[in-house]
Amino acid sequence: MLDIGFPEFTFIVIIAIIVLGPDKLPEALKATGKMVGKVKRMWRDATADIRRELELEEMKEEMQKYKEELKKLQEQVNKDTSEINKGLTSLDDLTAMGNTKNFKDMIK
Repeated sequence: MLDIGFPEFTFIVIIAIIVLGPDKLPEALKATGKMVGKVKRMWRDATADIRRELELEEMKEEMQKYKEELKKLQEQVNKDTSEINKGLTSLDDLTAMGNTKNFKDMIK
């Protein structure tokens, strides 16, 4: 996270002892630790939220693609059904000339 070497850390400790004194130093370190923990949790939660949002966006895009594919398939099925119905109508016309039975009644 932070790139602090031994000399920097020693300098920070010496300044903290001078400013706070040896009596208040443990309390300050404890408070600093709690604050660092809160910041880490907040960062982790924020990253998790962003990751979830990105995954939701990807899912929405994928669902939209599937929806479009299903729409195309439905149109193709409707087209094929229409062609079949036209064919049945043609057969009905042919059978009507020589036979009184309706072809649609024959396949039921």
